[in-house]
Amino acid sequence: MLKLAYPYQEQLNKAYQQIIFKDKYKYFNLSNYWNYEMELDKDSWNSVQMVSVDKNDNILGYLSASFSRPANKVSSIGVMNFHDMNITFSKDFYEFLNSLFLTYDFHKIEWSVVIGNPAEKMYDKIINKYGGRVVGVYKESTRLQDGKYYDVKDYEIFKRDYERNKK
Repeated sequence: MLKLAYPYQEQLNKAYQQIIFKDKYKYFNLSNYWNYEMELDKDSWNSVQMVSVDKNDNILGYLSASFSRPANKVSSIGVMNFHDMNITFSKDFYEFLNSLFLTYDFHKIEWSVVIGNPAEKMYDKIINKYGGRVVGVYKESTRLQDGKYYDVKDYEIFKRDYERNKK
């Protein structure tokens, strides 16, 4: 179930701190350093931050979107699954994307992924299914905690294409 992250701040930080230096999470912040705490916004002007929780209210993952209000677009998304594949988290991710267009009424979503991130395949499926596109690939654009340089892929999807292809 998708819930507002703010009330879960303490629980979220504990989960986050347990995984940040694990290799499979190196892609999350597109950088080679980590903040040790997730600082959650106190309002939804610049972003929305959600958690995916199971039926026992345990955090499965974290989802965020940053906004550019003047352009009425989502300028980035962040998705972190704290466990292996989980059907509840997957459903919550799609609900999150849906809410960006239908609840928050944004015109467009733009986001990036480090090439090699396991989520890249899912993002490629999303843009193919809903009419988005790969805007481009930046070669050796970021350096992650393993000291290696990685390419970064940019995506975009418009609300009109999402709605048309969702039916």
